[in-house]
Amino acid sequence: MQQAAVAALEHRQGTIILMDPWSGRIQTVVNPDLAFEKAFAPGSTIKPFTALVASRSELIAAKAGCRGTYANLNFQTTCSHPPNLLPLNTAEAIAHSCNYYFAKLGEQVREADFRSLLSQFGFGEKSGVHSRESTGNLGGTWRSQNALAEGDYLQVTPIQLLVAYSALVNGGQLLSPQVSSEHHFKKQVRRSIELTKVEHTMLLEGLQGSVKFGTASRAGLSSLPVVVMGKTGTSTPLKGFRNQGWFVGFAGSTAGADFKAQIGVLVFLKRGHGSDAAAVSRTIFETFVRLKSQNHEATAQLDTSLPAKSTPPNSSELSSAQILPGSRRQPFRPVSVLTKRTSTKTTLSLEEYLLGVVAREGSTETQLAALKALAVVSRSYALGNLGRHARDGYDFCDTTHCQLFVHSNQVRPEILRAVAETAEQVLIERSGNLAETYFSASCGGESANITNLWNSRPKPYLLGVSDEYCATMPHSRWTDVISTEDLHRALRSDSRTDVGDELRDVFVSRRDRTGRAEQLRIRGKTSRVVSGWDFKLIVGRALGWNLLKSSRFHLTRSGSRFIFSGSGFGHGLGLCQEGAHKMAERGLEYRQILAKYFPGTMVDLYKAGHKQSKYSADLLWTVEPIRQSSKTRHLVRPSVPGRLRISDEHFRLSYPATLSRGDAKYLLQVMGEARRTLLNRPSLPYAIQLPVIEVYVNETTGDFVGRTGLPWWAAAGSRGQVIELQPIEVLRRRGILETTLRHELVHKIIDKVGKGQTPRWLAEGLAIYLAGEGPLVSRHEPDKKLSIAELEEGLSRSSDAPSMREIYAAAYKEVRGLIITEGEEKVWQRVSAGEN
Repeated sequence: MQQAAVAALEHRQGTIILMDPWSGRIQTVVNPDLAFEKAFAPGSTIKPFTALVASRSELIAAKAGCRGTYANLNFQTTCSHPPNLLPLNTAEAIAHSCNYYFAKLGEQVREADFRSLLSQFGFGEKSGVHSRESTGNLGGTWRSQNALAEGDYLQVTPIQLLVAYSALVNGGQLLSPQVSSEHHFKKQVRRSIELTKVEHTMLLEGLQGSVKFGTASRAGLSSLPVVVMGKTGTSTPLKGFRNQGWFVGFAGSTAGADFKAQIGVLVFLKRGHGSDAAAVSRTIFETFVRLKSQNHEATAQLDTSLPAKSTPPNSSELSSAQILPGSRRQPFRPVSVLTKRTSTKTTLSLEEYLLGVVAREGSTETQLAALKALAVVSRSYALGNLGRHARDGYDFCDTTHCQLFVHSNQVRPEILRAVAETAEQVLIERSGNLAETYFSASCGGESANITNLWNSRPKPYLLGVSDEYCATMPHSRWTDVISTEDLHRALRSDSRTDVGDELRDVFVSRRDRTGRAEQLRIRGKTSRVVSGWDFKLIVGRALGWNLLKSSRFHLTRSGSRFIFSGSGFGHGLGLCQEGAHKMAERGLEYRQILAKYFPGTMVDLYKAGHKQSKYSADLLWTVEPIRQSSKTRHLVRPSVPGRLRISDEHFRLSYPATLSRGDAKYLLQVMGEARRTLLNRPSLPYAIQLPVIEVYVNETTGDFVGRTGLPWWAAAGSRGQVIELQPIEVLRRRGILETTLRHELVHKIIDKVGKGQTPRWLAEGLAIYLAGEGPLVSRHEPDKKLSIAELEEGLSRSSDAPSMREIYAAAYKEVRGLIITEGEEKVWQRVSAGEN
C-alpha cells in the first residue's frame, strides 16, 4: 500500500494518509511533514460539518433550489455542478458540493455552534500523533463564507481532517491516530460524539452521492468492486493563488446506513483540485481491493513505521518481482510463449507476459495513462486467446500474429507501474463477457469496423469511432508512390491478386464508413476483386511493411505510377496508440481512453465468469488427437493471410483464403439442404423462421480454441446466431463434416422453439438424434444409467473428451427412448415448454 501511495502521488507536492477509521491505526503516510506539521484551508470538505451544525439548529429545509451564484458585500462564489438541478436535499447538496446551498446556511448558522461542533471533531487541537504536529487554526472573524472554509477562519492539518471524517463514518468515535505495528497497537478513543441515525444516514448518503454522481464521480470510484464514499474539496492557500485539492474517502462493504468502512484514504495536493485528488485515490483503492482479494490479512502485514519524506522509487531498483502482484499470487494459469527467432518456448505468469508485451508494443510510449490502457487491452486479448497455438504446444508467439513480446527482467518503471496498477483488470462487455480487444499504432482519424475489415461477426464496441486525437500525430497523413512494375510484381506474388502478365488498372470499388478501402478491383489479363486489408498485406509483404501503412487510403494513377494517399498505421481496430498518447498527454485517464475506443465496455477485475464466449459444443467423435499433415502445417503459416466471404439468403460464411471457393460453396449447399429438411419435419410444433446465420470456418484448431474457448476436441461451437467450425480438413478427415453442420442447425431450431430455456441434456440428445449421429454416438454409452440431474451436471462441465462422449451418448439414449415411447412431436412439446 505504501508503494501504491507513493506511485499515485508521483512527483506532485502533497501528502497521502491511509488509516483504519475504526481504530485510528495509521497504515501508510507519504510526506509526513505535510500530513502532520502544516495546516491548510480545507475548502468544501468542511461542508458535511456545516450540514451537521445546520441540521442540529433546525435550519435545513426539505429541499432548496440553487441559483448558481452566491454574493454578499465581501464574498462571491459560483457553483461548479451541472446547472438547472432540481431542488436539493442536504445529502444531494453535499454530493454536488453546492456553494450556494452552504453559503445560505452560513448566513443562518451561529458562530458559537459552528466552532463548538468543529472543536468536538478535533479541529483546532493536536491529535497526539507527532511531536511537531500543528494545531491548525479555529477562530477569527466570523463571516458566512466560513461555512465553506473560505478565508483564514479555519486551517486544518490533513491528519485532523481524516480523523474527523473517520468519526463521521464510524458513528461518532473521535480516535487518537497512531503509527504502530499491529502487535503493539491499542485503540484510543479521545471522545464520543453523539450522531443520531438520521444525521448519520444523511452524511453517508451525501458522501456516497459525491462518488456516484457528484464532484468525485469523474474518478470512477463507483465502478470498483467495493463501496467507496468520500468528499472532495478545493481551496486557495493564504496569500496564494494556486488551488489546493483535497479528497477524503473510505472503502468498505454494504452501501447506505449499514456502511462498514475498512480503510480511510486522504489525498492532499498543493496544486490541484478536489477531482484531481479523488483521481489519485483510485490507484490506492484498486490496490486495496486487489490485496484484500489475495490475502484477507494483507493490511495487518504492512510495514507501518513512519517513513521520512518519500520520493518515487529509483527506476534502477524496480523489477517485476518487486511490483507485480503475480509474484505473490497467480490468479491465472501460466502461459507459454514461443520466441520464433530462436524457436525456444518459455513458460511464465500472465502478468510477466504482459510486462514483455507492453515493453515491446509500448516501447516508445511515455504517458502512463496510455500504457495502462495498453496493458488492459493486452491482458484482455491474452485471456481471450489463450491456446491460440495450442496444436503447436504453446499459447502465443512473439510476433504480430499474437502480440509482440520481448524477454526483459528490467523494464522502464512506467511500464512496471502500468501493468502493476492495472493488475487483473480487463475490459468486459455489457453482457459480462470478456470483450474482444485489439490495438494498432494509429487509426488515422477513424477506428476500423471489424465486420468490414475482417468479415468477422459484429461487435457493438468495434464498429469504429471518430478519433480527433491522432490527427496531429506522425501517421495522420502519408503518401506512397509505387511504380506499375513494382506493384505488378507484388500482386503477382499472391493468387488472390494475380491478374496475369499485364497490370492495367487498380481502383477502390467499395469503401466502408470509416474511410477504409473495403474492396479493390484489379484489372489485367484477368480481373480480381480483393479486400482492402488483404491488398495492404500482399503489397506490404512483397515490397516492405512501410509501404501502404493501412487500408485507409485513396488511390490515383499518374502515368506509370500509382499514388496512395492515406492515414493511419496498422489495422486501426480498437485502441489507437497515437490517439491514446495524445489523450493521456491532455490529462485523460486510462479508463476514459478505453471508453473512447471501446464504447459500451467497462474495466473490471477479471473473474472466472468473464469468458469471451459461451458456446455449446459438438464433439469430435473419434479418439485420436489431431495430427498435422503437410497440408495442415501449411494452414498455420502466417504467410497466407486473409479471409473471404460468401453468402446466400440464409447463411453468411466467412472462410480462410486457404479454403477453395468450391469447398465454401459446398458448405452453403449442405447447410441449405439441412435447413430445408429440418424445417419441413412434420413433428415441429409450428413453422419456424430462422434468422440469417453466421458461419465462421477457422483456419487452424488453435484459432478455433482461441476464438471460442472450447477444448481442441470440440468439432464446432454455437452461440446466438453464430456457428464456429474447426478447420474443414479436420472435420472431413473425421468423417463428420455434414453431421456437424446439421447438429449445429438443429441447435438453432431448438433455441428458437425453446426460447433458450431447453435443458442441455434434451437439447444435445435431440440434436444428435436429428443430425443422424446416433450410430456413431451409441458406442460411447456409459455402463450405468445416469439420472437427468447427473446428465445436466455433466454437460455443464468441460472435463475431458472420453467423459464428455459418455455424457453425450447417455443424453442421446435418454432422448431416443422418449421418442420411441412418446413420439417426436411430444419431445418437441417438451422443448417448447422447457421441461426436464
